[in-house]
Amino acid sequence: MKTNRLKQKGIAMLVLVAVILVAFGIRNLLSARAQGGGMKTPRGAVVSLSTDKATFAAAEDIILHLNITNPTSHSVRLLKWFTPLEGVEGPLFTVLRNDEPATYLGMMVKRAAPTERDYMTLTAGEGLTCEVNLSDYYDLSVSGNYRVMYDVTSNQLYGEKENEQLHNDRLTSNTLSIFIH
Repeated sequence: MKTNRLKQKGIAMLVLVAVILVAFGIRNLLSARAQGGGMKTPRGAVVSLSTDKATFAAAEDIILHLNITNPTSHSVRLLKWFTPLEGVEGPLFTVLRNDEPATYLGMMVKRAAPTERDYMTLTAGEGLTCEVNLSDYYDLSVSGNYRVMYDVTSNQLYGEKENEQLHNDRLTSNTLSIFIH
């Protein structure tokens, strides 16, 4: 009798542990899909941000390393205006200090409709890297925790052919966390 009850309790515990593991696994899988992490194959360009350190003095230049790559097996055309490769001419980054937007100080350029010359082509596997001094474009004079992300949205971001294929008008990077004192 005791042996049967112990077996039943042991089996019940195993089933409970299995249910919990499955539940956490499914939740993590759904969370990863919702965040676009790991499960989604990129169909367009991918942007990553990095910096050499995470803590800066208020008067110090904050240099970001921005990498735009094409991980696909086909060429992708991007509107140059929405990259910092030829300079920053609009708020290309989301910069939050303690969850409040930092003021963009850079120039705002108004343009006519883009032409073919305004697009750049990234061939399959190609990547471009540039450095951006974030301090030149955003008010970072207040001490605090900052989160920085490259984030552009435009229905003209990709060339017409790419827009039809990608149905994507946004290009975002990872989020950097930095502290300014």
